[in-house]
This record gives sequence, structure tokens and C-alpha cells, in this order.
Amino acid sequence: MSELSKCFYEVTAGRTCRDLCHPEYASCWISFVESVRRLVPGSYKLFMPLLVIPPLLKGGGYSWQYWWDELKSYNDLSFKTYAIGIVGLTLQCVFYKLFGKLHFFWVMAMPGFFSAAFVGLRLSKAHLRLQGITYFNMMLQVVLTKSKLRLVEVLRESKLCGTLLFMIFNARIMDLLQNGNIKHFWMMYPTKIKDAQENSVDTSKILGLITPCDRKVCSHEKSCDAFILDGILKYALTGFIIDYVRAIFSMIPLLYKDSSRFLPAVWRRFSFDLMLFLATYIGSYRLLCCVLSRHSGKESPLNNKIASFLCGMSYMIYPRYQVFTIAFTKFVEMSWQHFFKTTHDLPWWVLKLDQIPYLRIVHMFAVGYMYHTLVFHAHLSPPFNSKAINFCSDNRVERLKRRLLSWMLEHEWNKA
Repeated sequence: MSELSKCFYEVTAGRTCRDLCHPEYASCWISFVESVRRLVPGSYKLFMPLLVIPPLLKGGGYSWQYWWDELKSYNDLSFKTYAIGIVGLTLQCVFYKLFGKLHFFWVMAMPGFFSAAFVGLRLSKAHLRLQGITYFNMMLQVVLTKSKLRLVEVLRESKLCGTLLFMIFNARIMDLLQNGNIKHFWMMYPTKIKDAQENSVDTSKILGLITPCDRKVCSHEKSCDAFILDGILKYALTGFIIDYVRAIFSMIPLLYKDSSRFLPAVWRRFSFDLMLFLATYIGSYRLLCCVLSRHSGKESPLNNKIASFLCGMSYMIYPRYQVFTIAFTKFVEMSWQHFFKTTHDLPWWVLKLDQIPYLRIVHMFAVGYMYHTLVFHAHLSPPFNSKAINFCSDNRVERLKRRLLSWMLEHEWNKA
């Protein structure tokens, strides 16, 4: 038994679910009713950026059907996340009644696991994927942070090692997107290789000075100069919108408390790192692709591999766990799908493995793990995990965590 779990059992001995989970409510039934009534706004507030950011990035071409689909998707995801919150909080009481005492893993981990299992069955595949991959990436981040393995410690502390791995992941992802018949969302997409028109004229002035070319060899419609500049501007704008909207939502409580401090606080919260990373990422990729194609006289998969590998160095501008874990997840998932699609006469056990509902299993375990992490390893919990759980529990989990911490501190004080 770990010191943490031992301390937990010592401080919760003789205490009930009401003492730990809902001291403000006289019974579990009242706690359930109040959860149903009070938790509605949280999940809708949590996913508001998903309703706001995509239309801003789309930039036009809206229709009534588009808005209806967006609102329907937003409502469906928010309501079912609200249901996960209610089920999780209710199961805390259920498990206490079942065991007759508070259990270390049955306070947060198992309620999170079973709430995701029950409600996850009703999530659409897109929403299950969104939640499952998001929670898995956060779980991976915590595991990497906690790990005592020397190799992991070196990778965690070395920005150079992290960048090199990201470059490898990015090159593989871009290669599969171009040539592997794999369709996945990624930060950018490679151009499809087409035969250049023999009578086309190269109109690139800047690249024309660097790598002169008597005809247009790239398949994109614009000149190379315009193609590169267009990517830089669009991705810089995307980074700006994402970070600015994120800063605004994080400061909304201040708008009600002191509106005069709202805009200065938003500006202080805003960072140019994401904008610079995305602009450098797409700009260097397109520049390298064009230079290599102009130099060789044609586009080729090799050019895409080299450009996507080297543009991965932009990770040094924005070395975040979120970016790294997303790249790792995509790398593994897409490589497996490519292997499964391109390999003939697969062994029976590989076919069986592919039938396992990995996404549902990952979703359940990751939600349970991150619920447990927020309370018992709060210093390792990513900011979004704290935000998501506290939004969707009306801060009841935060109050539970502080209550448990005060018991533990009091217990240690009395022992000393």
C-alpha cells in the first residue's frame, strides 16, 4: 500500500460519502437532485469554444444547414458530457453504500471509469473519438511526467530529443496522408502530386531568384510565393484566433467582477507562441516542398518526406506536451491502419486485435485515470483536465479535493 493510499484510509476512517463528497446536502438523494439541476451550464460552457472557433476559422460559406449541424453537434456533446458528470458524482455515493466505507480507487477513478462506460455508449463516433483521444493524450502526459525511467526522464527534459521525435512523427504522418490512403485530421495536409503542365509559366519572383525554373513544376494553383505566403497568413490567423478565444474564455469570470480589468487581463493571458509555431510550421514545409520540387524539376514523395521532417523543427517554438502527445497518437494510429490496409494474408490474431473497440476502452480508462489524478496527484493534472472536471461538476470535485487535503494535513499535523 502506498503512503498516499494509507493516509487516505486513515483520514477517511469512520467518514461517509456525505462527509467527503456532499457535506452541503443532507442526503445522497438531495445531492443527486441538485447535481441534475446545477450541472447543466458547466458542460455547455466547456464546449463553447467548439461552437465558436470552427465558424471563425471557416471564414464564410455558412448556410442554415451548417449552423443547424453545428448547434446539434454542440448540444449532443454537451448534454452527454453533463450526463457523465451526473453519473460520476452519483456513483461516489453508490460505491460508498455498496462497500460501507470510502475506498481509495472508488472515490474518483471507478466513478469516472463507469460513468464514461455507461454514457460513452451513447456518444457518436466523432464525439467518442474527441473525448477518448483528448483524455488519452492527457493521461499519456501524466504518465510521462510521473515516469522514473531514465530514458523517459531524458526525453522529458531534453527539448532536442522531443523535437527530433516530433520530426519523425510528423514525417510519417505526412507521408501516410499523401501516399498511404489514410484519412485523418492533422495540422496540415500535403499537396497531392500531379503532373505539371508543360506549357505552364513560373511566376514566382522570390523563389525564382533562389531556384530559377523555366516552368511551373508544383501542382498548387498559385505561384510558389503566393502559396507559401497564403499558408503563413492563414495559419498565423488560426493561431491568433485559437489563443485569443482561449484567453477570452479563461477571463470571463473577471468580466463580471471587474469589467475594466477584462481586456488588459486577456492581453496578458494571450501568447504569440502558438501563432508563431503554426506559421513557421506551414511556411517552412511549403517553402521546402517548393524549393525541392523546383530543384529536381518535379514533385515527389521524397520531397514531402524531407520537408515534413525538417519543418518539424518548429516544435522548438512551442514544445508542449499537447502537441507531442497528439503527434504520437496519430503516428501510432495511422501506422497501424496503414499496416492493416496494405498487408495481405494477415494472421487471425491480427484480425481479432483489429476488432477490439480500442476507442471505447481508452475512453473509459483515461477518464477514470484523469479523475483520480485530479484529486490525488493534482500537481500533475493538465490545466484542461482541471477545467473540464470542475466545469462539469460545478466545482464539487475541487471542493472534495481541498476537503481531503485539509484532512490529510490535519492528520499529519496531529502525528507530528
